[in-house]
Amino acid sequence: MPADTTDFATLAARLDAVERTLTDEARADVQSNADVQSNADSETATPPSAQTDPELERRVESLERRVGELEGELDAVRGLIGGVEAVNDSVERRANLALAAVERLATESEGRLDDDADGLVVERLPAEVEAVLDGDGERAESAAMDASEGDADTGTDDSLAARLREAF
Repeated sequence: MPADTTDFATLAARLDAVERTLTDEARADVQSNADVQSNADSETATPPSAQTDPELERRVESLERRVGELEGELDAVRGLIGGVEAVNDSVERRANLALAAVERLATESEGRLDDDADGLVVERLPAEVEAVLDGDGERAESAAMDASEGDADTGTDDSLAARLREAF
């Protein structure tokens, strides 16, 4: 999935932009609060609460709306990351199955398949995958026939490639 790296780069850029926006707004809020306070101190004719209440309410509503939007965007980013992690897990499982199948086929082609062979990758296979690889005995028999009929240099490689195509 070559688009994953692009998605991560895009997500990182968008997250940086959101963080910059939040920190810039916080600085602007602190500055504007200081300006309002200095204006209120200079104007003693009317109380500060009468001047700032509508403005503060408007700003609070604006900030609450903005926080809601940011929370929604953050949830979307989290969902996207969760989807990417699920795809990564799926790809890893398929890669492990493919590796185990190739190892088993290579072992069969060499004629060294034991019932009690210890292979870390093969041990991780679920029972149904091992049953598919074992099949009804046809693959093991064809591997034995290929090994006995074919030359060590050419027959084994051709039959291994054919069996890999069958497995996938």
